[in-house]
Amino acid sequence: MKTIELIEILTQDNKKVSPLKSPQHRFLQWALYSLLSMIMILALSIMIRGQYHIPRFWESIVTLIVGFLFCGFVLFKRNIPGNQSTYDYLFHNLILVIWIIFLVLSVTFTEKGLFSSISEELTHHGSSCVVLLLLIATIPVILLNINLKKGFVEPSLLFQFSVYALPFTFAQIGISFLCPNETSIHMLTWHTLALIPFYSLISFLGFKLIQSKD
Repeated sequence: MKTIELIEILTQDNKKVSPLKSPQHRFLQWALYSLLSMIMILALSIMIRGQYHIPRFWESIVTLIVGFLFCGFVLFKRNIPGNQSTYDYLFHNLILVIWIIFLVLSVTFTEKGLFSSISEELTHHGSSCVVLLLLIATIPVILLNINLKKGFVEPSLLFQFSVYALPFTFAQIGISFLCPNETSIHMLTWHTLALIPFYSLISFLGFKLIQSKD
């Protein structure tokens, strides 16, 4: 093969590459658009259901916000090759695990116990929370996939879990202003456990999407 032919083959799919903006800028831009979409969904829900709620369980909200911010900065930082460090994933994953463990333990040490409490809670009406959580998370998931596809997509499980956790914590924060039921059993059952199968499917398909480069 001649040199000219080789050059033509190597450059035929060549596309202009523009450098990515800083991780902080990209994360805040994604968070802003996601926040606007959440406000529209919450406003529409208030119009339909006539319900607005000032959350009293602020410990949960603050914990989720801290986890959300750290998770976002880590994801967008590691989306640029060479910006990795050993302990990037530790903090926000630890926060999220502690949050879930707190819910589990607070239900476990009740009179009915964990499994009996979950079984009883499932008989109550809570499916609307699952629907609202999915609606809040859908647009941020799409925007996140579009954003991450522009950079380096890390194949590690921790990266994939963080892609899951970022919109998950975002949706958890949003529903706190519409759901008046702040008991641990309701949050564990309808805001977390019932959501996992549906949300896992969305995140899995979304991650496969960002892995497929054009």
